[in-house]
Amino acid sequence: MTSRLPPDLFQLFTPRPPLTPVPPTDRAPDDKPKPALSGIAQYVAELRQAPPATPVETPKQRRDRIKREHAIQARDSIIRGLSTWDPSLNLHATEDPYKTIIVARLNYDTTEKDLRAEFQPIGNIVSIKMVNDMEGNFRGYAFIEFEREADMREAFRRADATRILGRRVVVDVERGRTVKGWLPRRFAGGLGGTRLGGKDLNQKEPGRFDPAMLPEPERRYVDNRSHDRPDRPPRPRDSSGNRAYQSHRENSRNNYDSRNRDRDRDRDRGRDNDRDRDRDRDRDRSDRRDRHRSRSPSVRSSRRDRSYDRNAGGTSHYSRRY
Repeated sequence: MTSRLPPDLFQLFTPRPPLTPVPPTDRAPDDKPKPALSGIAQYVAELRQAPPATPVETPKQRRDRIKREHAIQARDSIIRGLSTWDPSLNLHATEDPYKTIIVARLNYDTTEKDLRAEFQPIGNIVSIKMVNDMEGNFRGYAFIEFEREADMREAFRRADATRILGRRVVVDVERGRTVKGWLPRRFAGGLGGTRLGGKDLNQKEPGRFDPAMLPEPERRYVDNRSHDRPDRPPRPRDSSGNRAYQSHRENSRNNYDSRNRDRDRDRDRGRDNDRDRDRDRDRDRSDRRDRHRSRSPSVRSSRRDRSYDRNAGGTSHYSRRY
């Protein structure tokens, strides 16, 4: 049957070649002579003349070096940008910054027509400046100038965190020309709350960021005397200044005793319930036995005779009846 298999499968059924016989050893492996071990004193002079070892950069050192280089490049880029940045010289900005709002986190498909349809009901719009990059692509935010400052304030109050083309936007006043010393995000400034730190600090709710809503930093107790447990809180002290070990021990003992008393009380209550239940069962059994005996004829006749004897010679109700 295997002869009909193809050559590649037929090789799987081919027996292995026989093992090559090995002559037996003349002695045990432990009895074989081992190489002689010598000291390294004769090589110390050569080691001193060897060239110094070249230090090798570890992966952690390489990551730290790249991180420092990026930080230096970012700092130099910020310094160069600040030397030429002046928002008052922007020819594409709106005319009156005190009547202008910025709408950020917009959908990249948003157009000027969409913004006008969204903000026109609040007040008359003078101009809308869509911010694009060097290639003409929309960057996701725009400046809207209103005719009146009251309309700008109303848009600032009402339009924040609204949804435009499926995305919730952020509405804020223009701060580049109205706040002294203001810096945008690209120059390590801004007022956003999405890059503060970890997940517990970054803003998750849509809308403007309120610095007053930041959680207070967690205060941790640090005991300078103990380096092994920096987070260990101070032990309680009593009025005399001594450590309250004894009071803590007494409280633990009292709690243990109260638990034992409750356990014993529950056990005794269970025993009483069982005893009452057994007593009621015995009483019911005896009552049923008495009722069964009262129905038998012999018991009824014996009762009749006893009642006749007690009534002194036949003056029982049976004799009076007949």
